[in-house]
Amino acid sequence: MFVLICYAARVHFGSWHPITEASSLAPETSGVMQVRAEGVMDYETGRSAMVLYACSPPGETLRAFLGGRGGRQLRRAVAAGARWIRFAEATEPEAELDRLLRGFVERFGSPPISNAAGARRNRPDED
Repeated sequence: MFVLICYAARVHFGSWHPITEASSLAPETSGVMQVRAEGVMDYETGRSAMVLYACSPPGETLRAFLGGRGGRQLRRAVAAGARWIRFAEATEPEAELDRLLRGFVERFGSPPISNAAGARRNRPDED
């Protein structure tokens, strides 16, 4: 039996940027972000450079989010090895974050390292 799992994107992520430019390049819309390391890390069932997935709450822009709670999440991700960031606009950021994290866990056996800390999902209301 062959099972095909499709991870069709519901959002379109932009280009990767140095994490030091995150605050100035974050969009003025709500959405999600991916944060990755320079190289890959070992996860339970594979290797990935992903360190963190996070989202802004609906009604708050990614830029504003990074100026507050999201900035703290980003600093923790940098301490875990993150060096690059990219953004995607999303009308339902929390639902998109859940979808991204589920897909990552299905593929790699555990959440990204900064999402796994304390079994937290890095939602904006949990910081």
